[in-house]
Amino acid sequence: MTVHDGDSSAKAESSNASIVDEKKKHGIKGAFRGFYKNVIKPAFPEAIQDIKIMHGMTALEARVKKEIVDSNLFPEVNHVAEVRRGLELCPEEQAFLAKRKAHVRDHFAKYLGLDPSEVDPRDVPVVSFGGSGGGFRAMLGCSGYSQRMKDTGLWDCLSYVSGVSGSCWSLAAYYTIGKGSHQKVIDHCKTRLAPYHPLSGDAIRTILSSPGGARITLGPLIQKSKSGLQTVAMDLYAVFTTGWIFFQEDPVNAPGGHAEKEVAGAQRSWYKYSSAREYTDNGGDPLPIMTAIRHERPWRDWVDKEHPFKEPDHSTGEHAEAPDAWFQWFEMSPYEVGCDEIEAWCPTWGFGRPFEEGKSTMQLPEQSLALLLGLATSAPAGPLTSYLSTVSRNLPTGFLGNSVHKMAQTVARFWGKQGTEEFSNHHPLHACNEHNFMFHYTPLNKEKGRPPGLENSPRIHLIDSGMDNNCPTYVLLHPAREADVIINMDASSDVQKDTFQERVDQIGGRRGMKFTKRHDVKAGEDPSDPGRFDGLYAQIYDGVPCERPATVVDSYGRTVTNPPAPVYSRECTMIYMPLLPNERVVPDFDPSTAKFSGSYNLVWTAEQVETLIKVCNANFNDGESTIREALHEAWLRKKALREGTYKGPAHTVPASATAQRPVDVSTEQQSTDSSLPVQPSVVPGTQQPVQLTAEQLSANQQSAGGISAPAAVNGQAARPQGVVGSADQMSSHPAHPTTS
Repeated sequence: MTVHDGDSSAKAESSNASIVDEKKKHGIKGAFRGFYKNVIKPAFPEAIQDIKIMHGMTALEARVKKEIVDSNLFPEVNHVAEVRRGLELCPEEQAFLAKRKAHVRDHFAKYLGLDPSEVDPRDVPVVSFGGSGGGFRAMLGCSGYSQRMKDTGLWDCLSYVSGVSGSCWSLAAYYTIGKGSHQKVIDHCKTRLAPYHPLSGDAIRTILSSPGGARITLGPLIQKSKSGLQTVAMDLYAVFTTGWIFFQEDPVNAPGGHAEKEVAGAQRSWYKYSSAREYTDNGGDPLPIMTAIRHERPWRDWVDKEHPFKEPDHSTGEHAEAPDAWFQWFEMSPYEVGCDEIEAWCPTWGFGRPFEEGKSTMQLPEQSLALLLGLATSAPAGPLTSYLSTVSRNLPTGFLGNSVHKMAQTVARFWGKQGTEEFSNHHPLHACNEHNFMFHYTPLNKEKGRPPGLENSPRIHLIDSGMDNNCPTYVLLHPAREADVIINMDASSDVQKDTFQERVDQIGGRRGMKFTKRHDVKAGEDPSDPGRFDGLYAQIYDGVPCERPATVVDSYGRTVTNPPAPVYSRECTMIYMPLLPNERVVPDFDPSTAKFSGSYNLVWTAEQVETLIKVCNANFNDGESTIREALHEAWLRKKALREGTYKGPAHTVPASATAQRPVDVSTEQQSTDSSLPVQPSVVPGTQQPVQLTAEQLSANQQSAGGISAPAAVNGQAARPQGVVGSADQMSSHPAHPTTS
């Protein structure tokens, strides 16, 4: 696909006029001919001979509008979605956890070499895994580490897996095209990620000319438009990028792949996130949680009810100078989409519908997984605006409304010839429009009206959570999930700069937790030393509850008012696994700096994929003994808490030990020394330690009612002191941290 020059808008308008003239002269058939001549042919010159694209596009809109009301195709259209309030887990997740704990017990014992009869199911720690952002590097890194967890048995000890940005692609692929196999996902990436860019003409032609390709790719946009939402460039990014990543060749034309041959007469639909329940409802796999954030900016003035904010001008510095703005973390599981800060959730199959007073008002099919991934993975889209503007301008007028064409002009104006570096300060892409399931949630009070802010806008904007923090720690510290161990794989570009302490302090301070690095191990100076990073492939951070600080340092290095969040009142061990170089397996390769593994590169050869996977495998192997150590400690901690013998945090390994030392979990030397005192924690942003007694910790962790959260006011969590009012939408991405 070629990028249009500066007068492309005029050409697009001329093309649209030609289509209208053809329609006047020759009716609807003439309009189709005009559409092909003036839109398809210029946009997809490689596809001129492929009449399947023409045929599929012309009838697509009418067909999709008919199908989305068919309950035989989409049974969920017979059901009204309702908003759930509260901080507790939804019934489906609670049922999952009960089955998952039964599944994990024996696998946990096997992984640590314990006798299953000696392991009380109540003592088995809740273990979670999180993958960071970082484009395809993060996607492949998440898959590589996950595959090793499968091989070693650790995957069967996990209750939750979560991701930021690129890692969300990995998790979504595992539960869809991977059919529960990380190796299938990796093998698929080796053949799919090259030679075409996801938004290239060749990739788009391949998708749209495949059987049902146009319907599966563009159908979700037609449904979204029918729901009353305007489509924007990020919607196109979502469906075409995910469409290409997940695209599988027809097994008739390309035998030997992982795609299954369709049953005669069967009709393919777009991927739905709730389909992952096939793997989670029986407790057979951990529950996946994708993440996105909403930018709460109470200082902004509203323009109108549909679009509360003006288009942002980041050059004015308003974001950098706004200490009382914050990001609300939204999570997306196969069961629900919601936010614990506002204690509001809607069924995943109902997200994307218009809502009023807590119920959906238009019963549409479940939104495409591709569109959800567009919310979660929007950070890599910045440098792709030239592709996106071309695709946008060449869609027919009226196909998804004129908003797409207006958006193309905005993209061209904001982006121009600026390079990728400018993306970090001036993100030109308008965030996706989504229906706000909290719209008019509170019944109308004629005297007082409705609460201002979130409940008063029909739209919300969710964006890549890497804009706030590049690890999914926040959602894994949901108080009701009671995580004992969190393993964070970090494929950020700054993993050699020792910045994780800042990253975890930001979220820890918000949750009322202090994480302290156990061993102060530094990397060697010699880049060619095979053991340069020994002790750093898996690093333990001990987390204990602390008082919430008044301020935190955000990802932009600014000291800001600590945003509201439900606090976490349990000890939690963090295992940090940065994607570092490993000279022992791939000399002279640094995943953070190699050109092909950059965050914004979306074309990888099979050899490049294999190179990164080798490093992931070796890094996991070098850090696995630390994981076993942390899991064994967590088991002993829970056991002592249940038996009433717990005296506080204690390390089973001397401070001089490194992550490379194997741990013999069968010896009594690993038991917790109950005589050690509770260690004080330091509140982030202060030098004042907060002493927590063992009795307080034990009471907090054993009490089912020990969850503390800011009081909700009109559906909003309590604001930190100094924050007044509320506002709704994020109308464009703010400046992005350089970590992703």
